[in-house]
Amino acid sequence: MSIPPLAFHLKPPVVHTDRCLNARHRQAGCTRCVDSCPTDAISLMTGPRPLPTIETTACVGCGACIVACPTDAFSEALQPETKLLHLQEEFPADEAMGLTCPQQSAPDQTTAPIRYVIQHERCLAAFSPEQLLSLSVDGGREVWMDDTPCKDCPIGKLHEALLTNVAAANRLLTSFRRPQNIRLLTREPDIRQTTMHAVAVLQGAAPKVSRRGFFRSLGKLAKQRVDEAVQRAPMPLFSPGAPVDQRLPYHVPTSLQHLNEHLAQLAENAAVVPETGLETQGFPWADVRISSDQCSGCQLCARFCPTGALNYLWGESEGDTLFNITFHPALCLECNICIAVCPEDAVMLTKTVVINELTASEHKLLTAGYLVPCARCGTLTSPLPGEEALCYVCRAPTMYRQNTQRSYLAGLAQELDRMIEGDEDAK
Repeated sequence: MSIPPLAFHLKPPVVHTDRCLNARHRQAGCTRCVDSCPTDAISLMTGPRPLPTIETTACVGCGACIVACPTDAFSEALQPETKLLHLQEEFPADEAMGLTCPQQSAPDQTTAPIRYVIQHERCLAAFSPEQLLSLSVDGGREVWMDDTPCKDCPIGKLHEALLTNVAAANRLLTSFRRPQNIRLLTREPDIRQTTMHAVAVLQGAAPKVSRRGFFRSLGKLAKQRVDEAVQRAPMPLFSPGAPVDQRLPYHVPTSLQHLNEHLAQLAENAAVVPETGLETQGFPWADVRISSDQCSGCQLCARFCPTGALNYLWGESEGDTLFNITFHPALCLECNICIAVCPEDAVMLTKTVVINELTASEHKLLTAGYLVPCARCGTLTSPLPGEEALCYVCRAPTMYRQNTQRSYLAGLAQELDRMIEGDEDAK
């Protein structure tokens, strides 16, 4: 796909394939970066693990993949959104601000009730929900996003991503009874002014601030460079020489850490942490459930979990061997790997989480049970109700034979039904 004519063109992000969910497990099936790219510049490599690659000649540096990827597999040396976040802190927290993209040819004219607007370096869809929360000072400041150029933009498909990010941030604010102060110009006809008025325009790449604010911002930018250098450092999937159950190390992405910091701040300032459900579209969070009747305690879900959201513990108690699996939704990336690796189809995932479970300090219990040696290989397993004590590996051939027999008998039954129907038709 050729590069569309845009008012901006930034360098492609760096791809860290070792962080990709598809590197964690070949059946992860993650395509979020590919789906988010408006120029089809990202594709997945063929081979045992479909890792992402960028066609640099097709990339416009819009930043959509950075927001879409839950594991921070895409990064930039100095992300424009983070730079703008540091600089906007120099402006009054209660002063409404506007944001527009380079496609806006008249940024100094608006119908939004604001006195100044910052023209960002690229598409506004590059702001994640967490960054939008920062811009709005957790709902304390009105932020007007000018999405009027989207309808004629060559990468206008990103308007849906912008809508999703804004809606997600506002839903979280509403959950804590904070005002939905992140606004889209095309979605607020009742609040906008009826006529255009002039506003001051600041360039997001280099807004004018006070000398004191300038040096404060330099310090923050220096810290950001250190943080981003840490992000760019390689994180190996496997640790050579480590025990098997330690070869898949946990890592909480920086973007998720920042989001959870906002969550903690909202909870700290709330009189009561809500116990209501939060629909998490636009956020990485999800809720996981495990069917106790189907779980065999194999620990694969926890072993492959990339962040430690799922945790497996086992030990001895009064001569019995016990296990439990716990979960924390604030660490979940909705990667679906736990579903892919479960040999018992015991794992379920939903995109609605309970607020007070998100803010809880401890994991919650999903399932627990007894472990006994497998009758064939001795591996500890939790027998399924009414079945022989076999681990999932030893049980697989038996299940295959049973399924084959069931399919064969079902085929015979269908053939018998057809024969009976034929006899009745002949009569």
